[in-house]
Formats: sequence, structure tokens, C-alpha cells
Amino acid sequence: MRRTLYIFEFIIGFAPCVFVLAIGVIFSPVMLVGLFSGALATALYLLWVAAGMFGFWGAMALLTETLEPNRENTSPNRVRFYLCCGVIACGMACYAASHNIYLFFVAFNPLVVTLHLAIIQRDYLCVKSS
Repeated sequence: MRRTLYIFEFIIGFAPCVFVLAIGVIFSPVMLVGLFSGALATALYLLWVAAGMFGFWGAMALLTETLEPNRENTSPNRVRFYLCCGVIACGMACYAASHNIYLFFVAFNPLVVTLHLAIIQRDYLCVKSS
């Protein structure tokens, strides 16, 4: 039952943002063309998409560690790096959506879910690995 609740929490928390991230990935070639055309502001959007992808990967690794603790997983150092990228991307999204309370909570939900999973897996994240 607990596994189902973790998966449900993850889906509810991340689904809207993953949809927006997918749109960013789809339009990343357009952003690359804009970057090479001289529109340097598109570099920020590309970094935002890349950080979001790293963050989602880290959150998935944390969920996998929560659901399958005995299975070999990503090293804690990498997961911490990925989660930091995700926090930066979510922070940027929260700032961009600060004018609309509903969009703000959609952008804020992954932070809450990730924090919950990080608290559950704090022993795993605090392990020093080389």
C-alpha cells in the first residue's frame, strides 16, 4: 500500500511540470537555433530545460531508492547534484509563475514531493561515496 501511495504522490506532484518540461524538450531545437542566431536569452531557457531534466532524473532515482532500497542505484553524490539542478529549475519556475497562484503551486509541488522523498531517504543521501 505504501509503494502505491509513493507512486501516486510522485505522479500528482510531477505530472504538470513534466508536461511543461516535455514541451521545453520539444522546443529545444528552436531554442538552439535562436541561440545561434544571436538571441542569448534563449540560453536561459535551455539551461532551465536541462536543469529540469537533471532534477526529474534525480527525483526518479530518489523514488527508485525509496521503492527498491536493496537495488543498486545512482550514487548519492550524483543524486544530490541532480536534485540541486531540479531545485534551481523549480525555483526559476516558481519565480516565473509568481504572478499566478495556481501556476505557482503547480511549479512548487515537485519541491514538496522531492523534499518528502529526501527526508525519507536522508540516510542514503548523507552517505559519503567516492
